[in-house]
Amino acid sequence: MDIDSTLARSNKPTSRKKLIIGLLIIGCGLIAFALQQWLAPHSLAASQLQITSVTQADFVVKIRGFGRLKSKHQRYLTNTDTAMVEAIHVYPGTRVSKDTVILSLVNPLQAQRLSVARLELARQKASVNEQIINQKSQLLERQANLTILKSDLESAQLRAEAESKLIEQGIVSSLDYKRSLLTVKQLEQRVDIEKQRLTQLADMHHERSKIQQELLSQFELNYQVQQQAFNDLQITAGIDGMLQALNVELGQNLTPGTRLAVVGSDTALKAELSIQQSEAEKIALNMPAKVNTFSAGESSEVLAKVTRIDPIVSDGRVMIELDLTGTLPANARPDLSIEGYVISHIIPNALTINLPIKAQANSNAMLFKLNPTTHLAHPTKIEFGTLSDNKIQLLSGAKVGEQLIISDLSKWQHLATIKIEQESL
Repeated sequence: MDIDSTLARSNKPTSRKKLIIGLLIIGCGLIAFALQQWLAPHSLAASQLQITSVTQADFVVKIRGFGRLKSKHQRYLTNTDTAMVEAIHVYPGTRVSKDTVILSLVNPLQAQRLSVARLELARQKASVNEQIINQKSQLLERQANLTILKSDLESAQLRAEAESKLIEQGIVSSLDYKRSLLTVKQLEQRVDIEKQRLTQLADMHHERSKIQQELLSQFELNYQVQQQAFNDLQITAGIDGMLQALNVELGQNLTPGTRLAVVGSDTALKAELSIQQSEAEKIALNMPAKVNTFSAGESSEVLAKVTRIDPIVSDGRVMIELDLTGTLPANARPDLSIEGYVISHIIPNALTINLPIKAQANSNAMLFKLNPTTHLAHPTKIEFGTLSDNKIQLLSGAKVGEQLIISDLSKWQHLATIKIEQESL
């Protein structure tokens, strides 16, 4: 009998049992380690997260936009006749008064028309003066004739009166007396006729003078028109302010109505903000607003109010015009780039937090609420309300003082808990 072979066969089952037991122990350990890793909360460093606290205060709802300052008063300078740019006296950016000459234009035909109008006016004035002299002479002649007739009448009346006394004495015959009375009657009629002729002559002179004055007024008006057209060759600013644009070059030939330059007020300004169409629908006239001119070294925000809402939508935006009611900073000027906002309304005692990533107004989202004692964060359903700037209103899901993680943790929302690792000092 082979003892060694018998002992070998008897030890073989024992080795297998030990191997199986060892494998079971290792498997259980791996399972236990996996369960521990699965059940343990995932850890994130606090330095990698944005954590905000819920605050409560009056929530100012702002509608923001960007734009430029514009002149309240602008004047577009144009020419009224064909001309050529002879000289440029002022360039854009220069402050001007209403009498500042910006451009000098030249038009030889206009100078000729002015000379002709001046000559015609002078001739008409001479004709009027000549007529006045002739009329005075005619009136004097008529008045002299009337005076002579009146003198003759008085003589005839005296003669007739004397003969009336002498006829009774037989010194004067009745025939001579009757002739004297007839002479008086004829002279009285001639005096009346001469008075009528003098009155008619005066009336005729008056009507002629009116016609001549109307003709003179036409010549004067024509001369004034030509003089104004000549003066208009000197292009002046027209208002106090700043030359904002110059659209012509030296030597350029111009047609009537060419846009030459733009002058705008530099102290009386308004603001134009470009607002998204969806936000512009919330804006109404006279709403308070503020404009930021980004002035260095002083307050750059200026109080304003809404004065006009442009009905035209361009590229999904609407232009809002603001009247600047506050004191303008030193850097305020036409065409200055600005930012601003309109205060649409104020929500009293509103709960707000800093705007979470991907959050939208009037929506729901899952945010992790942080327990500052345990440093554990749990997903919580939050209901949002109004959005303004980088703040958003909370309608439900959190209370004042609670901390919420506003970083994007959407890939961890399946976890019940996240541990927030605080930095060690």
